[in-house]
Amino acid sequence: MKPLLFIAFALILASCTKKNPNPELSDAIYMDLQEELSIADKALEEETKNLASLQKEKDAVVPQTGQVKYALKKVEDSLAKIDRLKQQKQFFEISLETRKHLVAERYEESLTEGGRPWPDEAEIADYRAIIKIQREKIAYDKVQGMRKYVPRGTTEPASAPSPSKH
Repeated sequence: MKPLLFIAFALILASCTKKNPNPELSDAIYMDLQEELSIADKALEEETKNLASLQKEKDAVVPQTGQVKYALKKVEDSLAKIDRLKQQKQFFEISLETRKHLVAERYEESLTEGGRPWPDEAEIADYRAIIKIQREKIAYDKVQGMRKYVPRGTTEPASAPSPSKH
C-alpha cells in the first residue's frame, strides 16, 4: 500500500511542473482583446443587416422626389461604417495573434531563474489605464463643463463630473 501512495504522490508532484500549453488564456490583456474582437464582430453583423434594410428602403423610394439623395447618403454611410468595422475586426485579429506570441515568450521567460513574473501586473495596470483613457469620450462645453459620453461596448453613460464653476 505504501509504494502505491508513494507513486501517486510522485505523479502529483511531477504533474505540477508541467508547462501551461495555452498561457494566453490566463492573460487579462489577451482576454480583453478577445472581448473587443467579439464586440467588433457583432457590430459588423448588425451593420450588414442594417445595410440590407437600407438597400430595400432605397429601392422603395419614389424617384425624382429628393428622397433618393437621403437614401443614397444612408447607404453610403453604412458602407463606410462596414469598412471601418472590417478594419477594426482585422486589427483585433492581428493584435490577438501578436499578443499570443508575446505571451508565450513571456511565459517561457517567467519559468527561468530570475525571469519576469507572470502575469506581469504592472503591464496589465498600464494597459487598463491606457484603455480607460481611449474608451472615455469626453467633450467640453462652455456652459456645462466636461461631459463624458457612453463608453464603447456599454449601454449606460459614464459618470460625469459636476460642472465646474469658476
